[in-house]
Amino acid sequence: MFWENKYKNEKFVWGENPSELGKITVQYLKSNNLINKNLELLDIGCGYGRDVLYISMNINCKILGIDSSKEAIILAKKSKKKDIEFRHCDFKDLDDTKFDIITSSNFYQILKKQERNALIKTISKILKPNGLLFLSTLSVNDPEHFGEGIPISGEPNSYQIGTYVHFCTYDELKRDFNFLNIEKLYEHEYYEPRVTGDVHHHISWILIGKNIVT
Repeated sequence: MFWENKYKNEKFVWGENPSELGKITVQYLKSNNLINKNLELLDIGCGYGRDVLYISMNINCKILGIDSSKEAIILAKKSKKKDIEFRHCDFKDLDDTKFDIITSSNFYQILKKQERNALIKTISKILKPNGLLFLSTLSVNDPEHFGEGIPISGEPNSYQIGTYVHFCTYDELKRDFNFLNIEKLYEHEYYEPRVTGDVHHHISWILIGKNIVT
């Protein structure tokens, strides 16, 4: 209900520009000459679709954006564009369709441990051989929210801050995504404007990994 209310009350809460991960994804694909490859891309936790729309304007690909918030998908579907589909569903409900690229911006951090494990399993199943994962998630060094709220018993670096939020370490992400060849894993500092006029200061991990099948 937290995210349903968030999207219902604040609509385009982070504005209509792409997330940091969206920009990094496009920059990487352009620099590696992957913009005209007719790729199939999945955005998990797409919200109202700001990254989907940005990527579609820059990369030649077919995109599916999914989110468990009905309100977010209602907002996303207001933008009608060829080769984009928005679907209201949980990532666990995806079929076995495989994707060249999977993106997920600041979604991993709102999943509890069991759900994070389920997401990892899903990604490992549906990412094509040599497919790429682009993921961002809050770091334990995040200056905005780390240490706020109520600590979750038995879950290190996890807090109830209106909703559940987990903050990751480098070693944790290396372990969780060890089925990938991790090309980049680094902390990214940025300032995030909100429609309310507030600007949040964050540090997130950026993970870029390739599914190398041996």
